[in-house]
Amino acid sequence: MRCLHILQCSLLLAVLLLQGCALYGPDYTKPEVGAPEVWRSKDSLARLDGVPLPEMAWWDRFKDPALNDLIKRVLLQNNNVQAALGNLFQAQGVLRQIEMRWVPRVDAGAGYISVNDTNPLTVAKLPFNSGFSAGFIPNYSINILQQLRTQEQAQANVAATRAAKNAVRLSVISQMVGSYFSLREEEFRLARQKDLVEALEQVVKKYTEAHKEGLISAFALRQYTLDLANARSEIPVIQYNIVRLGNTIHLLLNENPGPVVSGPDFMAIPYTSIISGNLPSKVLMNRPDVISAEEQLRRSNANIGVNTSFFFPTISLTTPVGQSSQALSTLFTSPESYWQYQGGLSMPIVNLGQFGAIESAKGQYYTDYYGYQQTVRSAFAAVDSDFASHARYTESLEQMLEFYDTRRQRFENEETRHREGLVGMPEVLNLRVSMNQAGIEAAQTKLNQLLSIVHLYQDLGGGYAVDNTEESHDLGDGHRFGDLF
Repeated sequence: MRCLHILQCSLLLAVLLLQGCALYGPDYTKPEVGAPEVWRSKDSLARLDGVPLPEMAWWDRFKDPALNDLIKRVLLQNNNVQAALGNLFQAQGVLRQIEMRWVPRVDAGAGYISVNDTNPLTVAKLPFNSGFSAGFIPNYSINILQQLRTQEQAQANVAATRAAKNAVRLSVISQMVGSYFSLREEEFRLARQKDLVEALEQVVKKYTEAHKEGLISAFALRQYTLDLANARSEIPVIQYNIVRLGNTIHLLLNENPGPVVSGPDFMAIPYTSIISGNLPSKVLMNRPDVISAEEQLRRSNANIGVNTSFFFPTISLTTPVGQSSQALSTLFTSPESYWQYQGGLSMPIVNLGQFGAIESAKGQYYTDYYGYQQTVRSAFAAVDSDFASHARYTESLEQMLEFYDTRRQRFENEETRHREGLVGMPEVLNLRVSMNQAGIEAAQTKLNQLLSIVHLYQDLGGGYAVDNTEESHDLGDGHRFGDLF
């Protein structure tokens, strides 16, 4: 009971010091960033959706089962996501280690005590005789204020690490969607490029015959020949891009190179009513990098308290409890129990170097404060630019698709008239060339428009919380992860 009384008095003293001393360190206050009420850039094609952005599987809106399957797999299999998850397990383990400092450490001990003094009077005064002893030794040494601040620091570190893991998930989603759309665009472009080469080959053949008959000049024929050579040179580049993008997708999936399952035709992928517009700027507070920057600031603030807490007393208690026995056979049945305790309270009197550590911690807080401000400002600027980019690319795409559709319809009409003998083959071939060129340009513009959607959702922090279970994989080597006990 006396030991418990000392512990209670020590804790009470520490609490009084905590409440009454400014050295405990500053409380954390969230910085003001003056978020804009509305976005400067408007996007009339965006629409509002009530689903929280982190939980929004926005890629579902493209209605592509192949893409949905790739996203599901990459979130489970990607190496960077799993490595970030390991960092989270590590941070959680450190937090649990710090939390367990509230619980005394218990050591076990055993030994043999021998009394060699032959004087009966001396032996009679000893509290024990020769024999075995065994017991448990609880050790408790804690700086209450330091423990609270260190625990706060570790909690902020876990939150920052979780945000960093979510940032990896967000990046991986964007990489997968962007690579998939780029692959689909290259496949469409390859088909159009091959058709363009075939059309130019027929044009060159026709114009070569016309040149021999003196109907066109050598200069005109030379121009068509150069166009054909240029069109042919693009095919190996496109084929390489298809292989490269396919390998990028499999690398994201932690898989060996192989084919990628195709989805719908690239030009059939929807591109409107995909993004959420008119969103309040506060949604950016859900961005993983913004969360991470704030938790780093919180961690730095707690670190000031950790370094300040060295000026506070440390409570130390040690209490061996056990039994002694004259014979090994009665080691754990002997009534000769014993216990004793030691208690102490220590605190530094002169430690001028610790003031330097406090100033260093304050300097880190100052750095992280402006790092947080920069992260938030960058997020506002990026999203505003993304809205403007999406609006401009969509307007350009609408015009390109209209031109491509006009070229395609005219080619089909003239091809029908050619079969009826109303127009010649050269006119039809020229329209076929023009149609393929318009299709290639429209596809490139559409890719830019789709990528603007991907960039916008990445900058908005959309989708990283989808299927975010934080479950580890079984590595098959006997290790277990994510289990604190």
